[in-house]
Amino acid sequence: MIKHILCPTDLKERAYIALKEALQIAHQFNAGITILNVHNEFLDKDERKMLRVSVDKQKEKYRQIAFESKAEMKAAIDRLHADDIEINYLLRGGKPAETIVAVAAAEGVDLIAMCTDGRDNIKDFVTGTITEQVINNAPCSVLVVPQKS
Repeated sequence: MIKHILCPTDLKERAYIALKEALQIAHQFNAGITILNVHNEFLDKDERKMLRVSVDKQKEKYRQIAFESKAEMKAAIDRLHADDIEINYLLRGGKPAETIVAVAAAEGVDLIAMCTDGRDNIKDFVTGTITEQVINNAPCSVLVVPQKS
């Protein structure tokens, strides 16, 4: 039974294709959804020291990014008229695939719903896409929704 769905988003339009599917499943199973936005540009403490970046400047930058990202995720839910579903919003730093898998395990989700549009660049051919990495390491089922043309 599906009770908790993780829907990662990069805030691009294609990610909301998977969110629509996740909302349909949530309605069917009376499940909750966690929308996850991962930022790999967030620096940890050691990286800030190494780059000699001002902590206060970085904190303000991260706060602004988090505020804008959460507002954009909430706007998407409003556009999709999903007021009747329990929605949690998470923002994390790190590598997207690793973070998605870690959050799925920590939150005990039953399903990850994400969209893919295939290989975007040469790096994807070498290391695999984020979606491929999630599929290979996820602690639960993964629904991959193809980008519609």
